[in-house]
Amino acid sequence: MLGKFDWGKAAEDGLITPFREHLDHCAQLAPQQQLEECADYIQHVDLLVSEFLESYYLVERLLEPDSALAGSSADSDGELVLEPFYESLEIELVDPMGRTEGRLVCVSGAVSSLPEENHPALSRRGLDFIGLRDGENDHIVLGAVQSAKEETPFLLLLRALNALAEISPPLRIVQLGREIMRGGIPENVDFSLLLGVSEPDPSPESVALNELTRDLAEAFGRTAAEAPQLAGMLRDAWCVASDADSLAAGRLRRSWRVAIAG
Repeated sequence: MLGKFDWGKAAEDGLITPFREHLDHCAQLAPQQQLEECADYIQHVDLLVSEFLESYYLVERLLEPDSALAGSSADSDGELVLEPFYESLEIELVDPMGRTEGRLVCVSGAVSSLPEENHPALSRRGLDFIGLRDGENDHIVLGAVQSAKEETPFLLLLRALNALAEISPPLRIVQLGREIMRGGIPENVDFSLLLGVSEPDPSPESVALNELTRDLAEAFGRTAAEAPQLAGMLRDAWCVASDADSLAAGRLRRSWRVAIAG
């Protein structure tokens, strides 16, 4: 697969990888079709890992080292961007019974994992925030949060994995430390993915898709750990309720968590 990729065309097109193209394709599908895509990924999880690595290598090879990660604080196309996640925001992660399971602090609001013209909070293609788990300076949380009912946990997982592939090559880790973390971080840093669902859908299809997304996150982590580039990179993945009331209280309630490493 990697040998067939047109690197020159990718550079001209602004690093639109097949992995991102697949995300854009899935975003156009109805929940039932997303179920089929998610189930297919689970059955062929090596394909998901291959797409991840293809994106990783593409960014490592072609992205300019001075490409900015942080989103602009200025208006984008004249539209003021108001982000619910911002630097220094503290968040408590609780279990379904309301018991504290961990805390994190946001070190950045919306971040573009690849260069783009729009503010990342408008494009919905990057991350909604980057955070640090309390007391774990080298454990970085990548947040992808639902902006509309149509953005399912499956799509959030694909968006977060795209971003992880695009910021985890060694030079991008250095850049992440310099721009976002305000200092250096080790190349072997580990990450958590946090998927925020603002409006849980009780329909049978949506419930099934949420469960399959959890299974896919677990399958990806288990298979990715066998790749030298990814071993130890991903610690866990969370799906949490991120409605307005939860955000106002600074408490996100876990729907599910997949422990992958550590």
